[in-house]
Amino acid sequence: MTRWIVAFVAALVLAGTASAQEADLPSPALAPGISTDDLAARIRQFAPVELTFDMALLNASDRALVRKLVEASDALNEVFRLQVWRGNLAYGAALAVAADPGLQTAREYYEIMAGPWDRLAADEPFLDVGAKPAGAGYYPEDATRDEIERWVSTHPEDERAFTSYYTLIGRNKDRLLAVPYHVAYAEPLERAAGLLREAAGLASNASLRQFLELRARSLLSDDYFDSEVAWMRLSGNLVDPTIGPYEVYEDGLMGWKAAYETFIGVRDPGASADLEVLVEHLPDLEAALPIDEAYRNPERSFTSPLSVVDLIYAAGDARRGVMTLAFNLPNDPRVSEAHGTKKVMLRNVIDAKFENVLVPIAERVLEPALASAIEARPFTTLVVMHELAHGLGPRLVHGTEEPVSVRLAASYSAIEEAKADVVGVLSLAHLTDAGVYTPEFLRQVYIGSVAGLFRCVRFGTEEAHGKGCAIQLGHLMETGAITPATDGRFGIDFERIRGAYEELARTFLTIQATGDAAGADSLLLESGELPPAAAAPIARLADVPVDIRPIYPVVEAMREW
Repeated sequence: MTRWIVAFVAALVLAGTASAQEADLPSPALAPGISTDDLAARIRQFAPVELTFDMALLNASDRALVRKLVEASDALNEVFRLQVWRGNLAYGAALAVAADPGLQTAREYYEIMAGPWDRLAADEPFLDVGAKPAGAGYYPEDATRDEIERWVSTHPEDERAFTSYYTLIGRNKDRLLAVPYHVAYAEPLERAAGLLREAAGLASNASLRQFLELRARSLLSDDYFDSEVAWMRLSGNLVDPTIGPYEVYEDGLMGWKAAYETFIGVRDPGASADLEVLVEHLPDLEAALPIDEAYRNPERSFTSPLSVVDLIYAAGDARRGVMTLAFNLPNDPRVSEAHGTKKVMLRNVIDAKFENVLVPIAERVLEPALASAIEARPFTTLVVMHELAHGLGPRLVHGTEEPVSVRLAASYSAIEEAKADVVGVLSLAHLTDAGVYTPEFLRQVYIGSVAGLFRCVRFGTEEAHGKGCAIQLGHLMETGAITPATDGRFGIDFERIRGAYEELARTFLTIQATGDAAGADSLLLESGELPPAAAAPIARLADVPVDIRPIYPVVEAMREW
């Protein structure tokens, strides 16, 4: 396709973006029923925390490299804002200069939420922009799931492009079109790629230099295979960047489209080595999954590099609403089946959430003896095992080459997050049986997992993690694995909880293995809301932060570099 035709098609797809730059966007104003006091209370849900790290580790070359990575991250942050809503950048610019002093608080919350919708309140608009499109900025605002599915069914030649992680869908009269990301977002992606090439020139580590060069090419081609493999093979690097389009949470319509994000970390090789014992046991953990033998995949790659970093900067999908503790990438099954996946633990983020959020929650919702037993190390190990569990179980629908994520569509993210939760807990139980951990350590894992469910459902049950946690919490209550005491706090039946987790794991894994989209939809609809018995304990958490609000000291330090 010639360059001018590509540009013309991209203009058609992004007509919503183009019009959003004009005067047809509403003037910034609070949504009906929303006050500045209300928004101030919502901001207080996020505890400001400086994500410190040992800045002395960075020499002059490292600092110059970090500056380029931060600048590239900011370019990709612009792209992510457009993925949230095609009018996002224009509306945000208007909000930034709005004269109404009452909008100052709204601007602050807008930055936390990466747009005008409250991610903790089922995407309720707090600014007067109307409902968030189900397809975010990836599809025409009036598109429906049925319309997309019918188009793919009747135009099989378009299926690969439409289901790609890396295309936008637009409409030209009665025709739907797929446009590659590198065309739709050409200007900011070219800017980001140029900065990555400059960063590569500053990298003294050969594997980091190769990754940055390959990732720059990927941003301009949407072919990520080689650069994903290079990212998996990073070795000996101090600065540890993760950059690209990855998670599909933002796509609430089909669950297909990947959002750009960046994490820039500083590695601690010693801490990474301490957790490698988990990686060594992955084949055994796959074999122990509570699922029919036919659905296990013992021949898959269990290569799973593990990196513990202190996060120094994040952008895009990594910096909206609730922050992730850790991640397991890449999601592309072509890479994960052949080369495994890589896990990155954000140590300073995990520590901040444990102290500021999880401990206070445990004190409010668990019996005192349980709350006093909660420990940081079992919680951190559970976070690691959750990420490793993403690499266990089905990635392709049994007997096909179709990714589970494509078959389950918008339901995939919630099912996958819940699967990783329960398989992570069960894996640590299996390792306890094998003598890797003590029964007391496993007991603390169970305590941390239950407290973590109460933490997670506060994200909102429209969000993938929150919905998956609601299913787990409801099941643990129904089976008597957790029970309310007379004061409203919960106890844990340690004889029942493992069996309850096994039942959940079997359900989630079987849905994925069989590609049971209807079963996934039904489960999320019937069980994806907060259990009534959890309402009172959740109400006692009103003054406990829902999450942290990261402050990046590197931004201030860069002014002196």
